[in-house]
Amino acid sequence: MINLRPLVLFAAWLAGFPLPAQQAPRTLRVVDLSGTPYERGVQHGKALAVEIRALVVLFEQDLATTTGQSTGEFVQRFLQQTQYDAAIRRVTPGLLDEVRGIAAGAGQPFDTMLVYQLIDELWAQAPSMAREKCTTVALARRGDRPTVVAQNLDIPQWMHAHPTVLRIQHSDTGLQELVVTLPGLIGAMGMNSGKVAVCVNTILQLAARRDGLPVAFVVRGLLAQPDDAAARAFLLRVQHACGQAYTIGGPETVTCHEASANKAVPFVSPCGPARVWHTNHPVASDDFAPSFVAAAKKGGKEPGAVRFGCTRFAAVEKGLTTNEAATAEQCMALLADPQHRVCNTSTYICAVMTLGEQPELRITPGAPDQAVFETVRFAAR
Repeated sequence: MINLRPLVLFAAWLAGFPLPAQQAPRTLRVVDLSGTPYERGVQHGKALAVEIRALVVLFEQDLATTTGQSTGEFVQRFLQQTQYDAAIRRVTPGLLDEVRGIAAGAGQPFDTMLVYQLIDELWAQAPSMAREKCTTVALARRGDRPTVVAQNLDIPQWMHAHPTVLRIQHSDTGLQELVVTLPGLIGAMGMNSGKVAVCVNTILQLAARRDGLPVAFVVRGLLAQPDDAAARAFLLRVQHACGQAYTIGGPETVTCHEASANKAVPFVSPCGPARVWHTNHPVASDDFAPSFVAAAKKGGKEPGAVRFGCTRFAAVEKGLTTNEAATAEQCMALLADPQHRVCNTSTYICAVMTLGEQPELRITPGAPDQAVFETVRFAAR
């Protein structure tokens, strides 16, 4: 009998669908941090020193492959040609102290750990680097169903080995954060005890700047806010380093803004403001990157006329517009269903955050069709 599976997989690859693969089992690590920003960083660095050391080796190998330069040469050049450190010092100085603490605790050079934080900025400024895909879903509170904000976080596979959640205690305000990340990174997404949830989607077609606030620091800046109104105000007042869709959930509402070098534009879905989803292409903003404008014009189109055939965007749109009773469990099912192809072999984690009376984070260490959702809660007061 002829084996058609290789032909089917080849056809799927040609169509742009991720190929099925078994992921190695991963264990979620929850690390508790408290004290000053520097102290929290030292705790982070010490607790995950072995994992950080392993990831920094892979990070350096990735830099060498994508830039053709040694880590020391590239890091110094990258920091000299950008002003990200100045933006961080101006807007979120405590987080720069936290990075210093991570470097000290893990025994790593500070400059290397600073550039290690700049995943999206490296993608924006070095187009040859890998570009993975994320999907976000957000549902505002409806009746007795609390707000839900969910995301699959797709990043290069060298980052996948150690799924991590930081449970951070702010001694000055009493606020707590649950920050989804990888060892050594201050944060990728998360929620806080003030019922603020934040998810992100890279949009490389939008304009970047070399003196804006990097994405990881925007995320943590948002999660340091006491409520969702303050978080949105923070998002709108900072200058952004690169194109990113920020979805913010609160106890009653959800919003999404496409932020870029020169503006932050709200995206309202066809379902109205109560349901939002996003992937990795612009649907609201026209603040395009010069490289994207050039590519569009080379193809004979104006950049605003370019249409993106994103199967993940279409799958989530269909799932949300046809289901009037969407819940956290149904979001989990949507993200886990392999037929929708929302998650794939690049999926690092999948997180579903509910902002009800007892907020909680449900998270899979890997794609949710191959890993079980675990529940992480804030520490008891």
